[in-house]
Amino acid sequence: MTEVPTTGWTARIDGATTDAAAPFPGNWRPAGKIGHVFTHFALELDVFKTMTDGAAPAGHFWSPAHEISGEALPTVMKKVIEAAIPGATKKQRAH
Repeated sequence: MTEVPTTGWTARIDGATTDAAAPFPGNWRPAGKIGHVFTHFALELDVFKTMTDGAAPAGHFWSPAHEISGEALPTVMKKVIEAAIPGATKKQRAH
């Protein structure tokens, strides 16, 4: 499954919650918070976003915004993307 770049959180350990923990350099800005409940724990994430020159950092790939709805994304990652890019995970209707 595809996911967005993230910090090192687990069910037992909180990840960092500031832009200092960003997965790559950028002008990171808060984009909101999301909540998601897994079987054994509730997760709350602070979402940040940044703009890039279009090139993905080493070890990452980008999907164009108009193709995000076709990615195999877990629900929690859809919530994260929606916080940063509202409407990006919704299928676009053909006209």
